Amino acid sequence: MSASGGNRLYAWLAYAGAIPFVACALLPLAGIDELPVIGSLQYLAASYAIVIVSFMAGSQWGHALADPAGPQAAVLLGSNAVTLTAWIAFLLAPLALTLTVCAAAFAVLLLVDYRLRRGGAHAAAYLRTRRNVTTLVILSLGLTILTS
Repeated sequence: MSASGGNRLYAWLAYAGAIPFVACALLPLAGIDELPVIGSLQYLAASYAIVIVSFMAGSQWGHALADPAGPQAAVLLGSNAVTLTAWIAFLLAPLALTLTVCAAAFAVLLLVDYRLRRGGAHAAAYLRTRRNVTTLVILSLGLTILTS
């Protein structure tokens, strides 16, 4: 696959991954507050956010481990801390707080990706897509909190 084809695929997958967040934010505006079998949209958004936070944090491990200067301990430890904080919030906190913690986690992970970009780990196109999708996700989580 060409580099441009890979970039387009990445962007498509990243935006497609944001669809559940956008749906959870917008469905209450149509009078839908829960889904059969799954439950509340806040629960759906929170559980999906935990999966995506974990995925994004895990992807940073690959970059940290591939650093020619050696593994970046701050990235390795920080990504674990972000993931565990979001998971503990999911287990113990009200859903609105969990969504807030996850929104903060996405922002922190984006900042880490900016740091990795400075070290040459990411292409500029990747970071633009990450920034745009992260903004969309954080706004969707905020709307989910407000509409549920």
